[in-house]
Amino acid sequence: MRPYALGAAPAPLLLLTGMVSLQFGSAFAKRLFEETGPAGATLLRLLIAAALLCLLSRPAPRLLRTHWRLLLPYGAVFTVMQFAFYEATSRLPLGVVVTLEFSGPLLLAALTSRRALDRLWVAVAAVGLLVLGGTRGMDDPVGLAASLLTGAALTGYILLGARVGRAVPGGSGLALGISIAAVLALPTAPALGLPSLDVLLRPGVLGTALAVAVLTTVIPFSLEFAALRRMPPRVFAVLSTVEPVIAALVGLALLGEHLSAAQWAAVLCVVTAAVGTAVPSSTAPPDQPPASSDRSPSRKNGVHS
Repeated sequence: MRPYALGAAPAPLLLLTGMVSLQFGSAFAKRLFEETGPAGATLLRLLIAAALLCLLSRPAPRLLRTHWRLLLPYGAVFTVMQFAFYEATSRLPLGVVVTLEFSGPLLLAALTSRRALDRLWVAVAAVGLLVLGGTRGMDDPVGLAASLLTGAALTGYILLGARVGRAVPGGSGLALGISIAAVLALPTAPALGLPSLDVLLRPGVLGTALAVAVLTTVIPFSLEFAALRRMPPRVFAVLSTVEPVIAALVGLALLGEHLSAAQWAAVLCVVTAAVGTAVPSSTAPPDQPPASSDRSPSRKNGVHS
């Protein structure tokens, strides 16, 4: 799927479609856990996604030689983010994990902001996260730790993703970064509990893994790239904040993951805080780019889970 083939579809529709695709893919990945475990699902998703993205963008090998100091940590952070995310979603509802994941980028947004109002938004998000952590069904410390680790890795991924996007042309940076992540996953997955090779190579398992890779990587990234070409970063940031709600609804529809009223309230607290930090101040000079362009609490800068 190439950005120029997406026609004149409205940019917000492209972005929202990409987010829905990402969360549907994450829901299918949870079903894959029954046969492969989180580590196996992560490994297959990274290997297949890397192959597909390299076929689409065909990155030149010289780019890896030239930018390896930037691409190596970029791929490493992506590896951590993926293993932590799938471990978290194997233990906790999808909507809860995505909400907790927002804690890292949201904290980054507050720390890099010059607006006092953003401290209030972080406090709102903190209340939501505290409420979420105290609700029933959240007594899995490994799941909580993995969710927060995903948020920390996502923060680093956003910062590195912006640099990779500026340094490496087209989609080559993303393809090379995920290829490095796939290579790093090869020794990591067995240490985290990998099923036998016979299980990983089953046609049904490979078919599901292919669907997960397409839904969580190829489609979202292609749609997002096309949307960003026609959408102001501020609008992109605001629209991205609905992702925890999408994740919660997809988890409910596909996985039967019911959130309590308190958990829904916590999700909305984080979404409200994310919107607040993404919307620039009305007193900001008009010739400056929106503050959210570099500190958006969205899952990626042309890049996620």
